Amino acid sequence: MKQFATLVIASTTTLFGVTIPVVPVQAQTPAYRLIERDTAASNRIQVQVTPGRATPISFSQTDEAFVGDVPEAIAYILVADPSRLVYTTDTDLKSGRATTIFLRAIQPLKFPGATTTAITNLLIQTVDQAGQKRLYNFDIIPQRRNTGYVGIQIANAIAGQQTLLIDKNRRATVDDIETGLGIAINRGYTNKNDPVVSKVRQVLALLRNSRVTIPEAAISVGVPVEVISELGRMALDERLLKLVQQR
Repeated sequence: MKQFATLVIASTTTLFGVTIPVVPVQAQTPAYRLIERDTAASNRIQVQVTPGRATPISFSQTDEAFVGDVPEAIAYILVADPSRLVYTTDTDLKSGRATTIFLRAIQPLKFPGATTTAITNLLIQTVDQAGQKRLYNFDIIPQRRNTGYVGIQIANAIAGQQTLLIDKNRRATVDDIETGLGIAINRGYTNKNDPVVSKVRQVLALLRNSRVTIPEAAISVGVPVEVISELGRMALDERLLKLVQQR
């Protein structure tokens, strides 16, 4: 039996009697653009600002569902070109409790020796309760009219949109994990009646309906994260193989 089957069977003995905890889901403001934390930290996110209006970027939704519900705090802010943009925070950065920054467009100013650009970038560094720092890079896009959203909320996880880092350059989605489970069953790596299969399906249901990360969902159900990672890897490898065959 292949290595994956061994991993699944070995994990099965730890799965009985495990129940899924009730995970509270905080309400989101519909007008906010919601972005998963890992996505925001690894990409340049566009933020539209409009004259006469304040645009918030909030980290108040980055609470860890299983570690005390404490959001990330903003530790440092840098605007590359401050001639067209000012900002304030919901509380002093020195307090270690600032979670939201408010951006406002202003009439262009002239700073001797400074360079300007139509689209500048905003850097925000945060720190969580464990001391882990994250750096976010936002492109500030000026708009003449009201934008389609009030502001941006960075969330620890978004139901159904969670991803898991498989290797250096690849992330598996919830759909990938489900696809990988189907591949494992079809190839005989595990049986569809195996308790681990039922538990993986519980993980998938939890991910699609709750604001938890993939590792949190796996741990809460009692499935080793390595099992979930292997399912995602199989789906990604299968997709890559099909692309190669089509060339």
